[in-house]
Amino acid sequence: MLTSFHLYAEVVPVSNLERSTTSSGLSSEELYLQIWEREQKHTTTRWNVTTFFVSISFAIFGFSLQTPNPTVPPIISHAAALAIYWFAFVLFWRFNMFTHCLREYLREMETAKQVEINVQTRVNQAMGGQYSKWLSTLSLMFYFGILYSTAVGMLWWQRIG
Repeated sequence: MLTSFHLYAEVVPVSNLERSTTSSGLSSEELYLQIWEREQKHTTTRWNVTTFFVSISFAIFGFSLQTPNPTVPPIISHAAALAIYWFAFVLFWRFNMFTHCLREYLREMETAKQVEINVQTRVNQAMGGQYSKWLSTLSLMFYFGILYSTAVGMLWWQRIG
């Protein structure tokens, strides 16, 4: 399903869509809803993958703090936990770029008046604002990653000193 949409989206720009039917036999509204449904599934996948890796990161870090005589130096466990967190962040970022692409395509369809649905335009208006860039999920994950890395660094510094 994504492959057919992806190929279709590359071949047929929004401006060339006719309101009634596309060359694939789908109406513009049906295409819009399929893209929206795919975006929702993609968002679910993005969060599942991110939650998995962030949970593993926190578990490794937590277990490393609770082990009285670890076989592996704690700095290695902490570094692994941080690496997994930043890996999760990069995956989230990558998934987020694709989600943004799908949402932008939906917005373009709305703006070009190819569909009567205007969900994405309304969402953009509702979510836009003075603090939207600072409080986006991607930004918050980045800020937390900096805080997490700083806390781990301070813990290493405390154990050394």
